[in-house]
Amino acid sequence: MPNPAGKNGYGDKDCPSDEALRAALMGYALKGLKADVRIANLKSDLNYSIRQVMNYCYDLCSPSKIRHTKLKEIQKQLKIPTNRKPPAPEVARQAVIDKVQLDTSQNNGPKYFKTVLQQEGVMIPRDTVRKIMLEHFPMGFDHRFPGKKKSVIPRTGLNSNGPFHEVSCDGHEKLGKQALDMGDIGLPIYGYKDKWTDTVLFLCFVPNSRTSGAIGHLFLDFIKEIGAIPVQMTMDKGSEIGWQYAIQDALRSTCAPHIDPDVHPVCRIIKSVHNIIIEGFWRWFREKKGLNLKTIILVGKMERIFSPNVDFHLPLFYWVFVPLLQAELDEFRLWWNHHQVRTQVDKNMPSGHVPLDALEHPQNYGGIDCRIPVPEECVNDLRQMITDDVGPREAHLSWYTRDFGELAQVIYEQIGKPDLSLDTAWDVFRHMLEPMASVIESM
Repeated sequence: MPNPAGKNGYGDKDCPSDEALRAALMGYALKGLKADVRIANLKSDLNYSIRQVMNYCYDLCSPSKIRHTKLKEIQKQLKIPTNRKPPAPEVARQAVIDKVQLDTSQNNGPKYFKTVLQQEGVMIPRDTVRKIMLEHFPMGFDHRFPGKKKSVIPRTGLNSNGPFHEVSCDGHEKLGKQALDMGDIGLPIYGYKDKWTDTVLFLCFVPNSRTSGAIGHLFLDFIKEIGAIPVQMTMDKGSEIGWQYAIQDALRSTCAPHIDPDVHPVCRIIKSVHNIIIEGFWRWFREKKGLNLKTIILVGKMERIFSPNVDFHLPLFYWVFVPLLQAELDEFRLWWNHHQVRTQVDKNMPSGHVPLDALEHPQNYGGIDCRIPVPEECVNDLRQMITDDVGPREAHLSWYTRDFGELAQVIYEQIGKPDLSLDTAWDVFRHMLEPMASVIESM
């Protein structure tokens, strides 16, 4: 052998273990990342560069093609699922049907269901998903045909330096009290969205999205989960932003005093129609999830299960439904952060990317991570300040009292702890009414 030592010009390589490599590649597969992005992320995450010595088999191949070939070999060896090797046709067909038939409003297209199945490790090409949907759900394509409504607001290019340079926040009332018309039931949503990456950072149902105390406490929840604040917050004009504005201003002046507020504003207050980073996002939520959730909630009204005239019906509704609805919201946020943004050649920020990947690897997209770390003790001090002024977190963000929650849990266990999902939620609600009424009457 001409090279008995087995060494080449690249030197010895410190390769990660198969377990670490498989975990990373599986994560990239669930995000649907392209080969070039996976190769770059392996370098960033595991300090592992895919290389292969040129030999007579690769004399006519480019280095990029060689790396792609090597990546395919590694993925095949580690059994990473790919769209090129989908499940058996009958398995793929049933998987798509199971998902699409839950979309009662028929607002979601093949790309949406491809990504949803991808999160479960079921890799099916978009064309296959579309073919199955055309065969079994043809009316949905006519329903989703784009209209010709034109925006009256002129469009301009967006600019940002990287993740957490600018974060937009806003509330969504399409599941609020007026929209549902079910007595005092209201399910407003409040969210935070990064401008540069298009990532939804935080999304939550709240009892009230129009009070300063509620949004102040929620903003502290967001900071505690992220561990940082952005350079700039962008928000609508409204009574709910008072504490949020004050918190952002206080933390930025404390944690990043070197940033000139005249150059990089602490907050930007604009009209709702101009807060397009997150305002445009709500349409996607409404079409992908919102209409389906509203249909499920209104069953209680149409079948006269829920009565606004019975006092305990309202907290019982929240006890049964809010955790299930929040789980749907989390699933939608997961899908959004893993879907591939359409390519825009002239865009000044990333395009054709997966939002969460751009958030985790901004250097691969020419961005700078602008987050400003916030110590936990600062969050605790501000929480106490809000509590002293407008009351504790529970007074603004709890859906029912602690005593009612304990009573509902006891009754749920008494009826045998039936399966609780959105499909069974109203049945569980109905079965809990009589024993709960008996307990409340005896108090």
